[in-house]
Amino acid sequence: MAHVPGHVGFPLLGDKSYEFYKNPIQFVEKHIEHCKSRVFATRFLNKPTVFVCSNKGVRDVLADRGGCFELGYKAFMGQIFGDNILFTDGDEAHMLRDALGHLFTSDAIHSYEATVKRIAQRHVASIKDGQSLCLYAFFKQVVTEICLSLFLGLDFLESQEAAETVVGLTTTHWHGIISVPVHFKLPGAHHASTFSKALAAKNELLDFIRKQRSKTSQGFVKRIEEVVSKEEDVLVNNHLLLFTSALVPKGLSSLLTSAAIEVGKPETLHLQRELRTNPQVKHSIYKEIQRLYPPFLGGRRLVRKDCIVDGYKVPAGHAVVFMTYPAQRDPQVYIEPDQFNYRRWMADTPVTEENLFAFGYGPRGCIGQQLVWNIIDTVMNELLTHYQWELLDGQNLTHKYLPVSRPKGSIMAFMRKRASCPCSGSVDHESCCCQVGGSSDAKSQKV
Repeated sequence: MAHVPGHVGFPLLGDKSYEFYKNPIQFVEKHIEHCKSRVFATRFLNKPTVFVCSNKGVRDVLADRGGCFELGYKAFMGQIFGDNILFTDGDEAHMLRDALGHLFTSDAIHSYEATVKRIAQRHVASIKDGQSLCLYAFFKQVVTEICLSLFLGLDFLESQEAAETVVGLTTTHWHGIISVPVHFKLPGAHHASTFSKALAAKNELLDFIRKQRSKTSQGFVKRIEEVVSKEEDVLVNNHLLLFTSALVPKGLSSLLTSAAIEVGKPETLHLQRELRTNPQVKHSIYKEIQRLYPPFLGGRRLVRKDCIVDGYKVPAGHAVVFMTYPAQRDPQVYIEPDQFNYRRWMADTPVTEENLFAFGYGPRGCIGQQLVWNIIDTVMNELLTHYQWELLDGQNLTHKYLPVSRPKGSIMAFMRKRASCPCSGSVDHESCCCQVGGSSDAKSQKV
């Protein structure tokens, strides 16, 4: 049993939070190199903290077989969301997971499919042939409407003004998640902290949720009342707030954008056809996308008793930050870990979904993962059925990672309407007439 390498420093003076938030990937890579270990100690949020960046270490933390950890989110996000499954531990967490799991069964998800497809079809139909499309903005618009329609029963066509108001409120609410939790408003003035504005938006969203519940007699709203006792109004409302917050659409948009970028490069255009026609390749591409580009970098736990993580002793009283991004690029698990290679999931190798943590793992795994992939698959299928795309030349594809991973810039793609392809049976993708073939001038625009 080894002690964690690194130094936790002195309170305040030794805190590394600013360095982490400035560039989290650079931060962990520097410490991994310095400590010669993917598990290292430092001071973060003014608390002795062990950063876990190895694949095995992250799995150890998330599996929590010894009951060593408690969640470390409530102090930062509790006021923004209120009590919900994100902040529960122990028996209460198991009971909530069992109850909410009924909302995401195969039968339940099947009942949501018509709504998802209808919205995806309408948005894809709005794309113009030859248009330069901002991928992240497009996907965010689509999945925001899907989430608010599914989880709140909000019809964007019939209630356009209400929809715009709710979307604006979810944005303001989201900004509170990534702000300093300081609550103030100057008397007699309109100035308030971002956190104060977020709390006000939360209250307005809860008011809207109550009104929607009173007039909605079917769908997800009624289902959640059935599985979480309707008498527990606060719990029902808080979970609807969680599901309709910007958190879910931003995660979905991140994965959709990363997928569209990877298959929109000149050397990977043929994969658009594979996504449409080859289920094995499609699922392998999706696994590789979540491996390389997890929407959320990781998470935080508080250590309630001494434990072992990837062979290192982590003392009680410390915090643990598990880092999904470097864990899914661990060279001990993945060959050429920084390369996009969907075939690694088709080969006879020890790499399995047990090595992926984008949706958590073990008892805290995402209960809505099946719905997430259903939405992603439906939106991508609709787009691929009607369009081919290629990234415009000269764009910076580097990512920013907080609060959600996505490209730093507005990545643009040249969209070309898909025509019937007389060589659809051909395996020669490079010469296939269905490949993107827009004018070179249009595709070489600098952005």
